[in-house]
Amino acid sequence: MIPRMTTVGSLKGYRYNLQRSTYTLNKSITTVMTGRNFNSFAEDPATAAHSFQLRRAYLRTSSQHDLNESTVRKFEVAYSSMDNVSKVIDTDPNSEGAAYFAILRAKNDPDASARNALGQELTAHANDLVQFMNGRYGDNFIFSGADGLNVPLTWEPTVNPDYDPDFDPTATDPGTGELPTEEVIAQKTSQYLTSDGTPTSSKLDAGRTLHYRGVPVNSKDPDDLAKLEYFSKGEKKYVDIGLGYDMNGGQVESSSVYNVSLQAVNFLGGYGVESRTVTLPADPNDPDAVTEYTFDDLPKNIVAITDEIGTILQRCSPENGKFASREDEARFNALVDSFEESSFRVKDRYTELTTQAQFLKNNQTQLESNAYTINEQIQAIDYVDPAAAISDFIFAKYCYDTALKVGNSVLSESLMDYMNFN
Repeated sequence: MIPRMTTVGSLKGYRYNLQRSTYTLNKSITTVMTGRNFNSFAEDPATAAHSFQLRRAYLRTSSQHDLNESTVRKFEVAYSSMDNVSKVIDTDPNSEGAAYFAILRAKNDPDASARNALGQELTAHANDLVQFMNGRYGDNFIFSGADGLNVPLTWEPTVNPDYDPDFDPTATDPGTGELPTEEVIAQKTSQYLTSDGTPTSSKLDAGRTLHYRGVPVNSKDPDDLAKLEYFSKGEKKYVDIGLGYDMNGGQVESSSVYNVSLQAVNFLGGYGVESRTVTLPADPNDPDAVTEYTFDDLPKNIVAITDEIGTILQRCSPENGKFASREDEARFNALVDSFEESSFRVKDRYTELTTQAQFLKNNQTQLESNAYTINEQIQAIDYVDPAAAISDFIFAKYCYDTALKVGNSVLSESLMDYMNFN
């Protein structure tokens, strides 16, 4: 049975086709103007959800990239500081201008009258090392560990460990019934020590001791060593630089993040003290006769070692360069050995820092590649090819124009006249 064509049916078909052509045209115009495949979640839920996941991954990668870039800059400044430190503590005997060069001159020159000047030079080198390690990146100190707001290394007056604020110089000894000697009184009532270890109540006359974040680096006190141990090994500052950030039992998995905490004591040979024994000739005419000296309070930190060597040399005679005492000479020799060993530890850390900086640069390249790949995927999903979008628009415009022309043959002349308002 052939359906009967009526004017009403023709108008309905025409209206439907015209509406569809109009919708297609409007959509193609929007696509050309925005360049997007879809403009709302409702248009394509599956693709929109995939796009959201990709954009979230891109934002995360961008954040990791920014953190890594900031870390690279920090490590570059740290590398520059350590490069300056390595030049100062270079143990090459021909490295003129280095601390070790001055030490060798003070140790080996037949005419040791310049020891005072060399001591001042070494003290200046110690100050330079502190200045290098107190550098900043932005508003934060680089080598201050997780606490970037407070200066890491400071010089503080040397405190007398035997000082007793409650000591009574008029009290007699319960065992002997005697009053304390003047030496004991001075030792107990003097808060500071001079550079040669003499008790003093004057802060201006006191020697100086290197402190890291308020703790003396050459301390033997167990509480101080526990703090330094925590600073050195326990304190961490993690950042997410794309290593697969993960939590395990409520704790951050250390292998999935990067520790950006740099501790000055770790890069300056360590902390605490060590024991060392040296010998000096007891009789110039008898090479076999020696006197043995043992020191159990030699600093491990190369800045403290350099400063103490400088202090000992400044106590030498300005006329002939002789040491102030045989003990000073023996301690000088022991400190020279400590300097050499500490410099090796510093160089090891310098090499380690170089390796870390290179790793971060490689990771930076990888993150940039990841971000580029994700962005390419987003572009492919979210956006259209401009040439294809324009072609679709032209075809939609053609269909729309054709639909309008079809109307001329569908609508009657009388209706067209009725719609012609002009």
